[in-house]
Amino acid sequence: MLGARVLRVDLGLLERGPRRGRSAWVPGGFGADELGAAWGALASWGGSALGLACLFAHARRDARGAQPFVIAVGEAVRAQLPTAARAAVLARAPLSGLYAEGHVGGELGARLARVADALVLVGRCEVRGAVLVLEERGECVLLSRPALRGAAPADAARALEDELGPCAVLAIGPAGEQGLAFASLAVGHAPPSFVGRGGLGAAFGALGLKALCVRARPVEGAVASSGPGGLVGRLRASPRLAARAQGGTLELFEAWAARGELAPELGRALAQEAHARAETRHGCRGCPTPCGWVFARSDGAAQGARFGASHALGVALGLETLDDALALLAVCDRLGIDAKEVGAVLALQCTAQERGLLAGQSARGRREELARRIETLVADPRAPGRAGAAVLARELELLDETPVSRGQAVRPEASRAALLGQCVASGGADPMRSFPFLLESAAHERLRALLAPLCVPEEAFDARTGTAKGRLVFWHENLISAVDLAGFCAFSAAGLLADGLATLDELAAWILPAALREPADPSWAARTSGARLLAAGASLVLARRALNALYGMEADADRPRFARSSLAEPGMLDEYFALRGLDAAGRPGAEALARLARPELLEFG
Repeated sequence: MLGARVLRVDLGLLERGPRRGRSAWVPGGFGADELGAAWGALASWGGSALGLACLFAHARRDARGAQPFVIAVGEAVRAQLPTAARAAVLARAPLSGLYAEGHVGGELGARLARVADALVLVGRCEVRGAVLVLEERGECVLLSRPALRGAAPADAARALEDELGPCAVLAIGPAGEQGLAFASLAVGHAPPSFVGRGGLGAAFGALGLKALCVRARPVEGAVASSGPGGLVGRLRASPRLAARAQGGTLELFEAWAARGELAPELGRALAQEAHARAETRHGCRGCPTPCGWVFARSDGAAQGARFGASHALGVALGLETLDDALALLAVCDRLGIDAKEVGAVLALQCTAQERGLLAGQSARGRREELARRIETLVADPRAPGRAGAAVLARELELLDETPVSRGQAVRPEASRAALLGQCVASGGADPMRSFPFLLESAAHERLRALLAPLCVPEEAFDARTGTAKGRLVFWHENLISAVDLAGFCAFSAAGLLADGLATLDELAAWILPAALREPADPSWAARTSGARLLAAGASLVLARRALNALYGMEADADRPRFARSSLAEPGMLDEYFALRGLDAAGRPGAEALARLARPELLEFG
């Protein structure tokens, strides 16, 4: 992506009046050394790679001061490929102090792609209820909308659309306004699409903004073929994607029950309730198998939900109906707060009170009291847990039994590969979200063909052992990082590959950015398109770790206490580190950094 369109907006300067701010990308802007050149090549891939490069360029100059907030769009979004509709949101996470990357749906990606490949927000404005409006030609203006202070993200989006006309609105709720360390962001309102694990909503709020409105028209791509051989036709033919579209993600209640991680009767009851409450389905732009579901609550309101949040706010808190979880999720959505982190904090509060470590009666199993405590987390600066589950667990001396990784709560996993993936995730988000969909359910011979030339012994497919899990996580993280770079749906990619409806080379030919689809560099051109896709993902993971080194990542960041013994098993962290070229502290070694943005990085281990 030579000459990528990077729009940099200094919000402090913008307070003085409307400005235009489009600037062309300057190759070599990271310094004249080899590392700077590698980052320039990485930036040419666009999407999250470009956004990551923007953060690195700033951190290399000043890693201690305020960091930018970046929204980037991949080339597959610009081309409007089916299921490619996600914008990457990148910043330094308040919860961990490390790099965080999230991907959000709605119309934000399609509209921003008309204006820029990356929007870089710096500085801070002091306007009450500040709304940054971005026009199609790059003009930016700050509006003051004090009436939006305290509004839910969806309500703010609805009000701004009514005032400004068709637009994409990214907004925070009261939690982001208060700077709560696990505040989230949302796009739109029908239903809203949330993002922000690690506290990206707090990072956005630190800019002084309530919302961003992008008024540009959505980009228009070529019409994709719906025939059997075309991308749309293959997506429609995928049994995995069809099953996911029918059940959303709440079918995982039954899957967990089948694995013994949930009582069978409870798992079946929750899955049945989900089917009974399901009302409407939604998905990404152009997706023929949409998998998002909106459910009817008992009070008559509609509520979007997925398994992770529903589990964290339901079963994990002693609540036995989906309706209970949906009610608590509605409170989190209104406040603009990460439901998974909230669930972990509430569970810690309950455990501490049950053991006499905190005063008061446990709220476990009491829906109304749990809802009140969510409100208190945002409203009361004295509420235990406002800094997140990791800090609260440390204060309560419960860190050994609390599943937290890189400063944020994670869901306990019996699968060794899923556990390893949670602990090494370099972007702050969970790269394993599509792992069960692809690597735990596809035929073993199919997986061996996909992972070649990595050798995959039969023991690698036993979820209970550590054997060869490092290579499974390495391969999967490379794949999903590259898919996210393009803005394509990770589950769509996993479904096509697992069902044998596309080879890795075919998938790559669809979604690779131009700089890698037709590379001028002979070493890249000599690789197959699938190998280029995986190599790009490997460089992204290494680049995140290089940025985290500037941010001061601790030496034991990949070894959270709750999982330390499992990670020490042969084939787990040792194998992963070797394949990545990392030192004992998880930082990139000199030899690995010398291969950054080079295809040879894929063959390091």
